[in-house]
Amino acid sequence: MARRARKRAIAYGFLQAAAAAFDELGSVGWAEQVRAELARLGARPAPDSELTAAELRVAALAAEGMSNKQIAQQLFTAVHTVEVHLVHAYAKLGVRSRAQLASQLSRPRTKRPED
Repeated sequence: MARRARKRAIAYGFLQAAAAAFDELGSVGWAEQVRAELARLGARPAPDSELTAAELRVAALAAEGMSNKQIAQQLFTAVHTVEVHLVHAYAKLGVRSRAQLASQLSRPRTKRPED
C-alpha cells in the first residue's frame, strides 16, 4: 500500500522487516514473494546501516515504553514522522517489536575497523 502511495522508503522498511520475519520463520515461499516486491520497488538499502540521530532518538524513546504520540509530543514532531523513523530503525536493526528494539539498543555496539 505504501508503495502504491509513492512512499517508497516506508514500503522498503516494511518489506525488509517482512522478509526478515519470513526468513526467521523458515517460510521460503513468502520470503521470495517479498523479495520480488522489493525488486519491483527498485529501492536499494542504504550503504550505511547505522541509525541516524533522529532514528536513534525516536528508537530510544520507543524502547523506554513511550507511545508514538508521546514521542511526537516530546520531540515536537508529527506522529507520522515518528512512525517513519521507527520503520527505518526496525529495518536497519533487524527487529520487529519494541521489546526486540529495547534489547537491541541495550547491547553494546561495536564499531567497524577504519580502513
